[in-house]
Amino acid sequence: MIRSILSLLLLLTCAGCSTVNTVEPADPVMQPDYVTVKQEITDSGLDDIVSVQKVVRSTVSGDLLKIQVELKNKTDSYHRFNYRFSWFDKDGMVVTQGASPWRTSQVEGQETVYISAVSPSPNAQDFRLELLDSLASSSKKGTSTNPRARTLNK
Repeated sequence: MIRSILSLLLLLTCAGCSTVNTVEPADPVMQPDYVTVKQEITDSGLDDIVSVQKVVRSTVSGDLLKIQVELKNKTDSYHRFNYRFSWFDKDGMVVTQGASPWRTSQVEGQETVYISAVSPSPNAQDFRLELLDSLASSSKKGTSTNPRARTLNK
């Protein structure tokens, strides 16, 4: 009997962990500049875990491109991943000044996180985001030719 009650309490406790109550304005004043993106998926395992929900573009400090990406963990488990942004000018050339290093982020089960970056130069007009499973990348971190990388191009 006690075992049944404990199991029920554990089940109810875990069920409450997967949802979050939120509050936001009924009439929001924000007007995001959503970016239409294409995805190249080379790691279906990571794609089954973390998905891109929205990409928003803005300008900061007058002329620097800022990108914010909303990512959702589709599983019930905690997950770590690496990411980096690359920046391109209007002709498609890489803006090499201040190239972005790999960064690590984490996301709890069913959680949404936001990652963002600001271009290193006002010449940057486009971006690429690479997502890499941190478990698969531990020995390859920092290499741009990793076949497990998932890219997101504007």
